[in-house]
Amino acid sequence: MVGGTSPGRHPLARLALLGVLWGITFPVSRLGVTRGADPFLLVAIDFAIAAAVSAPIAVALGRPFPSGRALAESSAVGALLIAGINLPLFWGERFATGGAASVVYAASPLVSLGFAALWRSEERVGRTGCFALALGMTGVFVLALAAGGAAVRNVAALAAFALGTVCQGAGAVLLVRLRPAGEGAWGETFQFVGGGAASLIVVAVATPAVPMMWTPAALASVLYVGLVSFAGGYALFFDLLRTDGAVRANQVTFLNPVVAIAVGVVAFGEPFVPEELGGLALILLALVLLHRDESRTPVRTPGPPIPAAVGASRP
Repeated sequence: MVGGTSPGRHPLARLALLGVLWGITFPVSRLGVTRGADPFLLVAIDFAIAAAVSAPIAVALGRPFPSGRALAESSAVGALLIAGINLPLFWGERFATGGAASVVYAASPLVSLGFAALWRSEERVGRTGCFALALGMTGVFVLALAAGGAAVRNVAALAAFALGTVCQGAGAVLLVRLRPAGEGAWGETFQFVGGGAASLIVVAVATPAVPMMWTPAALASVLYVGLVSFAGGYALFFDLLRTDGAVRANQVTFLNPVVAIAVGVVAFGEPFVPEELGGLALILLALVLLHRDESRTPVRTPGPPIPAAVGASRP
C-alpha cells in the first residue's frame, strides 16, 4: 500500500451525521418534486440558498478571497460533483422512491475506487476493505431485490441515478486531487455557484418557462435541502474528503439507504418488506469493517494551508 497516514478524528461519528442529513434528503427531495416543484429549478434554488449561507460564513471567518483560477476550478468541480449528483437525483425521483434512489447511489464508494485507480491516486483499500465494499454492495442488492426491484423498475430513473453515482464517485476523487489540503470556505461557496449555474442551464434547455409551484411541501423541501443538506451537508462532506479521502467519504452512501428507507416508511408511507432488514444489516456491518481497515488505507492528514492566491484550507 502507498502512503500510511491516519484518517481524521471520529470518522464514524462524522459519517453517521452526514448519513442522517443526506439520508433524509432522499425522501424530502422527492416530496418537493412530487408536490409541485420542477426538479431542475428546485436544485437551482437550493444551490442559491446554500451559496447565500456559505459566503457570509467565509467572510465571518476572515478567509482570504482565492484567485480567479481557484474559483473557476471550484465552480467546475461543483458543476460535476454536486450538480452531477443532484440534477439526476431530483429528476429521477419523479419516477422512483427516495429509498430506491439511495440504493443506487450506494455504489459511489466502488465508483470512487475505480476512478482512483484510473487516475493513479494514492487512495487504496486493503483486503478487509475490499471485502467490506463487496459486503456493502451485497446489502444494497438485497435491499433492491427485497423491495421487488423497486430501484430498477423504471429504466429512465435507473439511468439518472447511475449518472449521479458516477458524478459523485468521479467528482470526489477529482476534488481530492485538486485540493489535497481541503476545499476552502470560498471554494465551497463557488462549488454551489458552479452547481447553480449548471442547474440553470439545464432549466433553460429542458424546462423553459416552468413556474415554481410553492406548495407547503415544496417550500419545506427547498428549505431543508438548501440549508441542511447542501449548506451543512456538503461542508461536512468536503471535510471528510480532506481528512479521509474520496472512497471513505463516499461510504456515507451506504448509510443513506438505512435513513432514507426508515424516513420514507415512517413519514411518507413508502413500502417496506421485512427482508430489507437483512440488507440494512449487511450495510452496517460493511461500514464497521471498512473502518477496521484504517491501518491499510492511505488517507491524507491535513497538509499545510494552500496559499491565499490559490484557495485556502480550513484550519
